[in-house]
Amino acid sequence: MTKRKFSFYLGAFMKKHNFLPSVLGVLLAACAVSAHADPIGLDVSVGLVNIRPDIKSPVVGADATNEVVPIANFTYYLSEHFALNTAAGITRHEFSNAGGILGKASMAPFHLMAQYHFMPKADFRPYVGVGIHHTVFFKQSGPAFNGLEDFKADTGAVLQAGFSYTLNKAYFVNFDVKKFYLETNVTPQGGAKIETITLNPWLIGLAVGKQF
Repeated sequence: MTKRKFSFYLGAFMKKHNFLPSVLGVLLAACAVSAHADPIGLDVSVGLVNIRPDIKSPVVGADATNEVVPIANFTYYLSEHFALNTAAGITRHEFSNAGGILGKASMAPFHLMAQYHFMPKADFRPYVGVGIHHTVFFKQSGPAFNGLEDFKADTGAVLQAGFSYTLNKAYFVNFDVKKFYLETNVTPQGGAKIETITLNPWLIGLAVGKQF
């Protein structure tokens, strides 16, 4: 897979409609790369990530708190330039509107990214990524949330950009930004849907890792 083909997939992904097939195409292309090259290593890092929801809620007028939580990152190199990346972390946010606190909900954003690393042998190693997530909501509670149906899980696309910087032969620091495309329905128990709320969080992370 060349840089030109990767750019093509990324451009197709940016279109608002029918983007998931493009994301799946990138992930399949990364798997094709792994079939023709020996994996060359694994990066593991731990750090903190700032989750900043970018909410659109025209009916309820909901907003959500920004949260900082621990995170663990795993990057598996298929070749010098291509890698698969995922991370493990859980976040809990408080939601409110002009009338006060609505409630709290926790989210577990399972995701898989296909990354392209521009300068894999340099100390400064920038990359971009595209992938897919499946986010599960749980522990929903609060004055308004107790009267709602459970928020449904959602599957969508993720964009990523960041860089790693070498500290020494084995260790590095990593700065990473992801944009999740995430939405769920707001539905009273036994009632009709009020709205589809768009969450679309930014995840901005800083971590220290080791190369294996």
